[in-house]
Amino acid sequence: MRTIHMVPAVALLALAACGGSNEQVYRGPDGEEVRVERGGDGTTTYRSGDGETVITTGELGAEMPAGLPRYPGADTSRGLNIDATGRDGGSGQVSSFQTDDAPAEVIAFYRRALESDGYSIAATMDMGQSQMIVAERQDGEGGVQITATDMNGQGTSVSVIAGGG
Repeated sequence: MRTIHMVPAVALLALAACGGSNEQVYRGPDGEEVRVERGGDGTTTYRSGDGETVITTGELGAEMPAGLPRYPGADTSRGLNIDATGRDGGSGQVSSFQTDDAPAEVIAFYRRALESDGYSIAATMDMGQSQMIVAERQDGEGGVQITATDMNGQGTSVSVIAGGG
């Protein structure tokens, strides 16, 4: 008899866990609403009167900003992507990935990609374990910063920050 009652109870719990909204609303001290929606694909979206931010992790999190190509052979399994759009039309994106290539190889690859896509190189830095390149769109509508850091024999961690508008 217990088994008969357990089956409906377990079914109701499973149904309750699957149902309902995956969106929550929070209010800040000034009364502003922030809506947080968690997707089943590794995304979390934050919406407020100021704009929207989407955070994606895992394979989808390594999406490259500003039309840049993916780095050949990049390990994107632990990728992170933060994509924000402000109500004023400005936008920014942060993306990350790992590779076994040296930081200098990564920066050289992206330097070629940036220059062929109409960016002008504003700065480069070699800080030993880390190398960085900063580029601007020639129309003044955005820029990119790419940093590649040697992780002491465990590959290279790469972060790409892009902004526009």
